[in-house]
Amino acid sequence: MSAPSKAATVSVADVRSLFAQADKGLEPLRVDLGGPAEPPLRSVEQVRRRRTRSFVHDGDNAGVLTLVRDERGVFDWQIDGGPAPSPEALALPRRRAAGPAGRPGLFDVEPIDQAAFTPVQGSQVTQWLDGLDARFNPRYGLYAFDGSADAAGGRRVDAVAASGRVLLIIHGTFSRSDAIVQPFAAVLQAARAAGYDQVLVFEHPTLAVSPMLNALDLARAFAGSRAQVDVIAHSRGGLVARWWLEVLDRDRGATARVVFFGSPLSGTALASPFKLRAALKLLTNVAIAAQGSAQLASAALPLFTVVQGLMTLVASAATAASRGPVADAAVAMVPGLAAMSLYGASGTHAAGAANAAAGAGTATFIQGNHELRKLGWGLPAAPQGYHAVRSNFEPADAGWDFWRIFREGRERAGHALADLLFDGANDLVVDTASMTRLAPEVLLTDPARLLDFGTSATVHHLNYFQQPESAAFVRQVLGF
Repeated sequence: MSAPSKAATVSVADVRSLFAQADKGLEPLRVDLGGPAEPPLRSVEQVRRRRTRSFVHDGDNAGVLTLVRDERGVFDWQIDGGPAPSPEALALPRRRAAGPAGRPGLFDVEPIDQAAFTPVQGSQVTQWLDGLDARFNPRYGLYAFDGSADAAGGRRVDAVAASGRVLLIIHGTFSRSDAIVQPFAAVLQAARAAGYDQVLVFEHPTLAVSPMLNALDLARAFAGSRAQVDVIAHSRGGLVARWWLEVLDRDRGATARVVFFGSPLSGTALASPFKLRAALKLLTNVAIAAQGSAQLASAALPLFTVVQGLMTLVASAATAASRGPVADAAVAMVPGLAAMSLYGASGTHAAGAANAAAGAGTATFIQGNHELRKLGWGLPAAPQGYHAVRSNFEPADAGWDFWRIFREGRERAGHALADLLFDGANDLVVDTASMTRLAPEVLLTDPARLLDFGTSATVHHLNYFQQPESAAFVRQVLGF
């Protein structure tokens, strides 16, 4: 196993730099605060002054997202929908006023930086999501792997090989093919040398559309081909592969081989509508931690940008004080997330690692994701060509200290419970049980078809492809 990927402590200056770059990427929807540029915020008073000036310039048609850090070092977003408090109110002595569910109020945490925005409403939501997709992945369609570690260097492919063998890479949410191609370049080069007629990557939006619509594009692209297809799919890409091969192109699916890496085959708690705020809070901290990791630094800015973009949607749907159903329902506006909401067994934390990994001994059954219910309907068994890679991430590195708040819930009061995301084993983003559960009663259990990192302090959702075991497993499964 490779050496641990250190998530070093990230300085406030580094976080502000990340914030500024992400905010620049969202510039088209920013509100002009007016006046000369200011240095980064250093005090609550500066936050108040900037927010007040914002609403003096822009009136009620504006909002403010403030990135804050609490006493535990955990980052979160505060929403202020305006208008700004009066000068008289700002002059009052500071009081401790807890937020809903015991969360700290805005002025009981350390403000890091903030950005103004105009609310996203009505038909603008789809346009906003399209823009977010395009910002972290401007390409859409099939591209050829050109033998380098730069997926962006490949040429657009408008015709799939009519016969022979094709290896296809399908990336996950908030991502693009570089996340697989860069660490897996040697594997893909070996595949080309082994006789694959094409090695292709599928670039696709992951927020504005559901995996089923991505799969429809694949089915159309491969409609004129009789080639044998092998697939390497990461995260949400696994759902794209399933819709394509199990529903839209079942004849091809009967012979295809697929290796799923951390795929939410029956969804993930991270995409559950009632956990959206906690999910975005987690992903904010993951992006910041990634900035301090040499292996993951390239993922920090795209992830932080899309989280800030999604927080803008949440803020647009909520009042300044809302942390409940109104804000969380915003996930329904994001088709790519709603389609990954957990469906099936949950509550595995108390069942132990063995039961959690197998999906057994569960306490509750989560309903509501009609897409995944239909996807798994009538499936008799896991297809013979399916293989899976999974992990249960339990970090030891101090840079991931925030993680315990989202998965353990040991603090039984206050806002820790509201942040609890996962009921059992997971890899930071996907419930481990979901990675091998294709339907409530259909599990992928054959050890020969699994690469299980077990409980690991180093292997998580963002670095599967940096593990040498992953490369060896793919080459063994696909025979090259």
